[in-house]
Amino acid sequence: MRVRHAEQAMRGIFALQPEHRAGLDIVDYRLSRIRHLLWNGYHEEARRELFGLRHLAGEAVYLNGERLRRSVDRFLWHCDELRGYLANNEAALIDYGSRYREDMPISSSRAEGCVDETANARMAKSRRMRWSPRGAHRVALVRAAVLDGRLGHNTSFRAAA
Repeated sequence: MRVRHAEQAMRGIFALQPEHRAGLDIVDYRLSRIRHLLWNGYHEEARRELFGLRHLAGEAVYLNGERLRRSVDRFLWHCDELRGYLANNEAALIDYGSRYREDMPISSSRAEGCVDETANARMAKSRRMRWSPRGAHRVALVRAAVLDGRLGHNTSFRAAA
């Protein structure tokens, strides 16, 4: 997720070796807490935490001088971007913690890899017969349904057009 970008921007601030680090250490801790909140489905609380980081990061510029301004501004931009992402995609965010505790898959990489392999084999330029983009999409839907168990022996499945 986009937390990684904010974490990397935070590392950039620490690379400048600020003299007063106490507030930055708190920001770094709260950023790791945000990752924990997002993993466990507390998206609204994570958004509030991100908003709260603005003041603490601004204090770092005040205490350490203007040499941190660009790095802190970059960090705050990444935090604002993450807040916007969380607000815009609230309905689609997944509670990975509960899925993990219920022994459910938390990644779709297996299904995506199979679909990529199947589509790439058929869509290669050197092949005489190719799928249309619509047909490739339908095969991908069926393959994903087979892998995640939605399509069994007695199940009917209708691909979205």
